[in-house]
Amino acid sequence: MKTSFLRKKINKIKLSKSNSNLSFFASKESFLDKNFSSIKDVFLEIYNVGKKEYGLKSEEFYLSLKKKESNELISLDNGILLIHSLFKELKKNCLMFFRLQKPIAFNGKNTTDIVFALITPNDIEISNKLQILAKLTRILKSPDIRNEIRGAKKAEDVLAILLLPSI
Repeated sequence: MKTSFLRKKINKIKLSKSNSNLSFFASKESFLDKNFSSIKDVFLEIYNVGKKEYGLKSEEFYLSLKKKESNELISLDNGILLIHSLFKELKKNCLMFFRLQKPIAFNGKNTTDIVFALITPNDIEISNKLQILAKLTRILKSPDIRNEIRGAKKAEDVLAILLLPSI
């Protein structure tokens, strides 16, 4: 599969051929290798990337990230964490990815070294959000996905890994 779909700054990634609402936007600059020491560092970086790449500038965006009840954390058995949050000022679904140099602990018991963050508009249809989450979760739970993501060299490679199972 060609991985040249990230040549533009922001690209729309479709998870379904039949439902265009099952999609998200991604930018090369939102797929990063990082050295975080806590989940708070992850939320701060989501804010920084959201501000830089997706135009989310309000203080409300950052404050809502800091509140645990506004962020849903899906911890997968393979060390991958999927964070999903709703934001009023957002107009489109956006995906961010952080590959961590060393695992961090969250919720007092779980650790992760691969984090995906799906941020969606407040007015997204719940059925669409649930379908996007279900597709991403199914892909991220596949047996060898963690090793494939760890071995990826570029943002395009990570997105190709996510899209291959859904073709």
